[in-house]
Amino acid sequence: MKKILLIQSRQTPEMIHIEQENFRRAVGKLAELEFLSALDERLAWTMPDEVLSGYDGAIFGGSSDFDLHGGRREKDPARIMAAIILSRTRLFITYAFAQNLPVLGICFGHQIIAQMHGGVVESDLEQKKVGSHEVNLTPDGEGDPLFNGFPKSFVAQYGHKDSVTVLPSGSLLLADGRACKFSALRYGEKAYTFQFHPEVNYSKFAARLKEFGYLPEGVKPESVVRESPVASTLISAWIERVVPASRA
Repeated sequence: MKKILLIQSRQTPEMIHIEQENFRRAVGKLAELEFLSALDERLAWTMPDEVLSGYDGAIFGGSSDFDLHGGRREKDPARIMAAIILSRTRLFITYAFAQNLPVLGICFGHQIIAQMHGGVVESDLEQKKVGSHEVNLTPDGEGDPLFNGFPKSFVAQYGHKDSVTVLPSGSLLLADGRACKFSALRYGEKAYTFQFHPEVNYSKFAARLKEFGYLPEGVKPESVVRESPVASTLISAWIERVVPASRA
C-alpha cells in the first residue's frame, strides 16, 4: 500500500485531530497515512532523507494558528512561529522536490512552498475569505493529468487570511478564481499546491465555522458554504494519478 506523510502545522489538540480526521476520510483506503508535527523540536529537521525515507508522498497541511503575515505585527508570536515552521520544513520541501517525491501543499502548505520559491505571501484583504468559492481551471490546468476529467469550474472550500500575490518561480498556474488569484499551482511534475481545502467535509466545515467563530456576527454558515463534491475528489485523484506504487 502507498504510504503518505502529513506534516501538520497546528497547535491545539482539537484542530490537530480535526485535520487528521479530514485527511483520513479523504485518503480512505488508497494509502496508509502517518502524521508529523512541524512544531516538534525533537525531530531531525536537517535530515529529510531519513525522515521521508519509505514514504511515497508528503502533504504539508494548513494552519489556523500561524500566519506568514496575517495582518499581524512583525514580532507577533504567530508570525515568528510561522517563520520557524518555514525554516524547519524548507529542507524537507527542497529534498522532496529534488527527489521528485510527490508533494501536496494545502492552504498554509501552499503558502510556505510559494514563499520558498519567490512568491509573495501577504495579508491581501481582497483575497482573504472563508466559505465556498468557485475555482476555474486555466488552459494549463485543463491539460494537467491531475485534473483530467474535471469540469472547468467547480466549488471549493476556503478559509485563510494570507494569500499568494506573486506567482512563485518555477510554478505553473493551474486554477484561479474571482476570489483567489492562485488557487492551484504545480511545481515540476509531482508537486501540487492548493489555497483551498479539498480535504474538508462540507457539512462539518459549516458547523466548524459557526462553532469557532470564523464568521461575522449574524452570518449563517449556510449562506457562505455550499457542497463541493468535485474538489473533494482531488486528494484521491492525487494519490491515484501522481503518487507511485509503494516502494516498500
